[in-house]
Amino acid sequence: MRLLDRGTTINTMENRIALSDADYRDESVKAFDGVPTVDPSNADALHSLGVDYINKCVYKSAADIIARALALKPNRAVLYVNLGEAYRNLGEHEKVENCCRIALRLRPHFPEGLNTLGLALHRLGRGEEAVAEFRRAVELRPEMAPAHNNLGLALQALGRTEEAIVHFHRALEIAPELDIARTNLGTALLAAGRPEDALEQFRDSVRRRAADANAHHNLGNALRILGRTLEARAAYLEALLLDSRLAITHFQMGLTLRQDGEFGGALPWIKSAVELEPDNVHYWKHLAELHRDLEDAESAIACWEKVVALSPADRAELHDAHIGLGCALQDDGRYSEAKEHYEAAAEMQPGTGQSHLHMGSLHEELGDMVEAECAFRYAIHLQPGVAPPYGRLAMLLRGRLPEADVDAIEAFLRDPALDPVPRCHLLFGLAHILDDRAQYSRAAESLLEANALALEHSKYHRKYDPGDHKRFVDGLTQAFGPSFFDRIGVAGSDTRRPVFIFGLPRSGTTLVDQILSSHPLVHGAGELRLGKQTFESIPTVLGRAESPIECIGDLDGTAILRLAENHLERLRRYDNGLAERIVDKMPDNYMFIGLLAALFPNGVFIHCRRDPRDVAVSCWMTNFSRIRWANDPEHLAARIKDYRRVLVHWESVLPVKLHEINYEDTVEDLERVARRLLDACGLEWDPACLRFYETRRAIRTASITQVRQPIYTKSVARWRNYQKEMPDLFKMVETAGASSE
Repeated sequence: MRLLDRGTTINTMENRIALSDADYRDESVKAFDGVPTVDPSNADALHSLGVDYINKCVYKSAADIIARALALKPNRAVLYVNLGEAYRNLGEHEKVENCCRIALRLRPHFPEGLNTLGLALHRLGRGEEAVAEFRRAVELRPEMAPAHNNLGLALQALGRTEEAIVHFHRALEIAPELDIARTNLGTALLAAGRPEDALEQFRDSVRRRAADANAHHNLGNALRILGRTLEARAAYLEALLLDSRLAITHFQMGLTLRQDGEFGGALPWIKSAVELEPDNVHYWKHLAELHRDLEDAESAIACWEKVVALSPADRAELHDAHIGLGCALQDDGRYSEAKEHYEAAAEMQPGTGQSHLHMGSLHEELGDMVEAECAFRYAIHLQPGVAPPYGRLAMLLRGRLPEADVDAIEAFLRDPALDPVPRCHLLFGLAHILDDRAQYSRAAESLLEANALALEHSKYHRKYDPGDHKRFVDGLTQAFGPSFFDRIGVAGSDTRRPVFIFGLPRSGTTLVDQILSSHPLVHGAGELRLGKQTFESIPTVLGRAESPIECIGDLDGTAILRLAENHLERLRRYDNGLAERIVDKMPDNYMFIGLLAALFPNGVFIHCRRDPRDVAVSCWMTNFSRIRWANDPEHLAARIKDYRRVLVHWESVLPVKLHEINYEDTVEDLERVARRLLDACGLEWDPACLRFYETRRAIRTASITQVRQPIYTKSVARWRNYQKEMPDLFKMVETAGASSE
């Protein structure tokens, strides 16, 4: 689930106090500066004082005083309109409507009265009526710029953006100084998909109102939508320097950082927005999604619970909130609770298939493949014209997918209007169907387009820079050198419980995990983020503000033991500390083995290896949700090169043994490899490990279907099937592997 946001621009309607009536002179307002003494029997003086109070934003006193003037002269239309203006600022819009209707009965052709009435109707949600009143105002007084501005906003609220733009332009032709109209024009241009034109308006507003935080905020929005994120941040910062309590600007700053894939940097900004406006459901939703980006399911759950609590009675809003909470609970392995929220979402919108799509995913992870298929097919039954369930069916059944479903997928793909994201999913699914049918050339065509779409999509959400990863690996190999292990010695925990399985994705880590987890004394905890989280907690444990790598040189025995104890405490939540061995199967832990070996010198470290060409083609065929480097051959090859480089380093400096398991050996002789695995863990042989496919447990990886069936050999040397179609990919991978040995 991914929330999208195009940005909120600060805009408003405009009203002017009705001073044009001949009931009193403009200069009369000036007579009552300071604390006035007014003749209570002089309606004009009371009215003038009331207007003065409106200008000074003292609205309750203004209403009381103008009401006293009306008691003296109840037939003056202008008094009712200005009383309405006081009530409008107090948020009492029903009273505004009543005031204006009385004024218009007294004076039917009163543009100010019509304009203020339109404002009230707009706020009361009666958009068409508001448009009608604003139109009457500009017909009576074509040069009334505020009424054109307000008409534009009312039209835009009804989705009639092009009409709105006409009236904003007209307002500015009449009154170039009316910057509210300029702001609203910029907003409408953004909505119309014309961000460059909007940028021009917002830049003009900033030039005219350099001290106005809202003007800088709106400029930031246009720049963000144009992808000019650094300039957008500068504009948002300027707005916050002028007004640090603009919650929307904190929020947009966070969105800008999230857009650039800087999830950690985005977090404090969106948190600030939530703190400033704790009842804003929109902010809570994005904070929940950001925590999911950061793979912090626990925090995401807390945010989604807040969204559910704050969501209005609108069934669509509640449906989305329950789906979001269900996804976060599923991420955290709390499957029964996730199911409850998917069911609640289904009750909210029984005619849509989204909740059943997620329910199918849940069943799939739990190994209930028949139930998963039923859920996906029910989603299709509810919404046969929606593509995503077909993509899920394709990945579930692959070559067993009925021909009618394959035809439906190909029909979707022939539709040029199909959204890129579902198109990408369908193409990956079709590639697996074609692969199972040995139609490798067509499968490769599907994969080329699928990966191109996935890569394009990732540019806007999860950018990947191979150079950043190379620098990170450089830092690891420098920080965790021989001197580090000589200094730390055996300061870590003496426990033997943790078993770490790591390697490149698609190298057999899930298979090895499933084999071990089939032993009665082993608990398979799945893919945990604990290795990365423990690494990132190093500065906190040391009380430092630098990056984890910069702090490694200051780790001592006390800090190492504390990190180990914290890690074990978090690990206990998965099995209450009961299992003799607990498996953490996380491919990316190969980067953190230096730290984990220091924390757990008696732990078991299992390195899964596979022909890098098979790894490459398998990654190329997988529609990963979180891996950002698998869609670009150059990124893929660079990642494999850095993986080999860091493994060569660990093999030369680690004080613990790395147990290497080759995927090809596992497929060729399962029992021999399974016995080796159990020996490494100090466990007695159990034949259940050979029936790993019968073990019922949740699995959250791309290998979800493969490990539910007996061992097979068709994935060995799979890369040869695509040797003709993808020679450049394999050449880069071979070069990457050779250069790092």
